[in-house]
Amino acid sequence: MLAGKGAHVVIADQNTDAAKSVASEAAALSSSESVIDTAVDIGSAESIAGAARRAILEFGGLDILINTAAIFPVAASGSELTEEQWSKTFRVNVTGNHLLLQETAWVFRDQKLPGAVALTSSANAVVSKQGSEAYDVSKSALNHLVRELAIRFAPAMRVNAIAPATVVAGSTMFPRDRVMQSLKKYGIAYSETESTEELRGKLAHFYAQRTLIRQPIDPRDCARAILWLVGEESTKTTGHIIPVDGGLQDAFLR
Repeated sequence: MLAGKGAHVVIADQNTDAAKSVASEAAALSSSESVIDTAVDIGSAESIAGAARRAILEFGGLDILINTAAIFPVAASGSELTEEQWSKTFRVNVTGNHLLLQETAWVFRDQKLPGAVALTSSANAVVSKQGSEAYDVSKSALNHLVRELAIRFAPAMRVNAIAPATVVAGSTMFPRDRVMQSLKKYGIAYSETESTEELRGKLAHFYAQRTLIRQPIDPRDCARAILWLVGEESTKTTGHIIPVDGGLQDAFLR
């Protein structure tokens, strides 16, 4: 969507093949000169700094930062999360966002131009659930981090976030085996001959029935909200988390 609007885009991901694939899709909407890809480990300050340098050398600076990277740890059957899993969840889901701004804020200050940041929280940040404590608590911490970062980096940068309900379509957090486990858990009929996306569609439809709008949350829904937060229409908005959850009553702010 950003590429289609004429933005210069840097796709940064730990999975370099995935980054190249998305960059190719984006370039098809603009031009190969407007889109590049690079490797990044969101849990490493050095890696983030390297990706930022690549973007600056290629396009001359930074105007927008968007982070959607997160992990949802899953314990082995019949056991608890390991200490390493718990620590990595917070390293990626919370500390990574702090490092991202720590390693790029100087660019926005030196440019003396307005910057916009959009991070990705979750409805789970305010909804208590069993079996997802590490993910849920990390997203709750991210909500407050957004407010802290907005204060710290004003007025050079606006910092906001979106809070989606469960996005199943195309999500690496929902590999085929996890989707099938969830379908079985909720008593939803399926066939092992169905494609992964067909199975994801059934699970997404089930989750959607918990919301007021009763429609699955699609990646494009999240993208539209992000584009609003980093665009000119929201220049007076900072320090906020925008729900993209179809009206999930359990996530209404208390």
